[in-house]
Amino acid sequence: MLSALGYLAIPCILCFLFGILMFVVEMFTPGFGVAGGLGIAAFAAIVVMQFLANSLTAALIVTAVLVLLLAVIIVLFLRSFQKGALSRSKIVNATAVEGDSSPVVKQKSLSLEGKTGTAITPLRPAGIAEIDGKRLNVSTYGNFIEPGQPVTVVAVEGLNVFVK
Repeated sequence: MLSALGYLAIPCILCFLFGILMFVVEMFTPGFGVAGGLGIAAFAAIVVMQFLANSLTAALIVTAVLVLLLAVIIVLFLRSFQKGALSRSKIVNATAVEGDSSPVVKQKSLSLEGKTGTAITPLRPAGIAEIDGKRLNVSTYGNFIEPGQPVTVVAVEGLNVFVK
């Protein structure tokens, strides 16, 4: 089989192994894609070596084999990622997060406008107030409010709850 690759059989095999290694490194490291680019360059080097050493037909056969092998490897990797040993490894977070994404979502769902409460900390202009038994970060429109004073929610704008 090695004789079919010609006198460049060993460099072609080394380039193939290097290319596969670079693709694996690319999958598990964040970044710019340098490892993936090196993997593609290694596979392109195999095709060029076969074209120069043998013929266009050999280069096309090697290209087809590389594409087929990469497809099989990708399918096996994805299957392992979903159902196999990789899905049970520590690098895959399989836990589901239930509920709202943040307290802001709950604040928006509450109809806070018009509700009253008590300032827990001094509001100058931001602080904490207790409204409907819940402590919320609130702001005034520039007014200073002493702790213990009653407050009324006048607006809710995104993360900001405004009181007077």
